[in-house]
Amino acid sequence: MNKYVAGLVVAAVAAATGFIIHVASQEWLESWVSSQMQGHQVAASWDVRYLALVTSLEIGVGLVILYALVRPALPAKSSVGRGLILAVLLLAVMGRFVRQPLMNLAIGNPLPVVAVQDGTVWLLWLCICIVVATGYDFFVPRYAP
Repeated sequence: MNKYVAGLVVAAVAAATGFIIHVASQEWLESWVSSQMQGHQVAASWDVRYLALVTSLEIGVGLVILYALVRPALPAKSSVGRGLILAVLLLAVMGRFVRQPLMNLAIGNPLPVVAVQDGTVWLLWLCICIVVATGYDFFVPRYAP
């Protein structure tokens, strides 16, 4: 079997696995969560932003490790280009590059709403990945043995 066909088959089986688990769990999961939350009040608190700030380090550390692993395989010559590719890959892995905007349109969200909502997510990951790539490429060679 051709390696591209094999890769496509594996991708299709992996995607189908995730889709089946997602669809199968949605009906019972929503009702279970609803029953567990009866009598509980959840209110947004500005204090949670400090927890969000500290725990966002998990994302940064994960991205730096991921970038260090995939950097040699990225075809772009510049740090910004590698950051762009990393952002597109991450958005695709999360289903936020094409899938989520299409799903938002399919459920009836107006195009301007989809563009702003998903565009904000794209901008966020694009900026983060460019910062990771340029920061890593600038600092790491200076400290490498």
